[in-house]
Amino acid sequence: MSEVTIHVLATRDAVREAIARIPQEALAGGALANGMMARAGLALLGRVKRAYIAKARGGTDEAGGRWVPLKPATIARRRGRGKGGATRSVEILRNTGVLLNSMHVADAGHGGVSVVAGARYTKWHHMGTAKLPQRRLWPEPSKWPDSWWADITDQVSGGIAAIAVELARDAR
Repeated sequence: MSEVTIHVLATRDAVREAIARIPQEALAGGALANGMMARAGLALLGRVKRAYIAKARGGTDEAGGRWVPLKPATIARRRGRGKGGATRSVEILRNTGVLLNSMHVADAGHGGVSVVAGARYTKWHHMGTAKLPQRRLWPEPSKWPDSWWADITDQVSGGIAAIAVELARDAR
């Protein structure tokens, strides 16, 4: 975890009072807490997108996830020319970029974070169908690697530090 140093010009009692309020503020759902959760959400989103790109290239992500490869016929078709003469991507779920680019932090507050993919066909790829193999866009939280949790907790720590600074300012 990253170290955080806070320098505050306040009385000892004011600092103690501010520190005592940190858990309450972190869980209160106000602007400071929501900012902390947004930081955590952006860290998670970055990890999800890096994992997506690794799997799209036929690799394995940090959580051990891999996608079913494209069929040889799909690869051959994509190697032909697309609209405007451009070669289309042979990476998995990267033909247009819509699905990856639709991923965003949808809700960061009230003690939680939601990362979603907004493409209309997201569910079909994530869950699979009779005609599409399942290609999970992100693993279940119980399968997140330690490096993901380290990024998230570093961001939460920074958010807690920001809450502490703001509370100490108010206590002056």
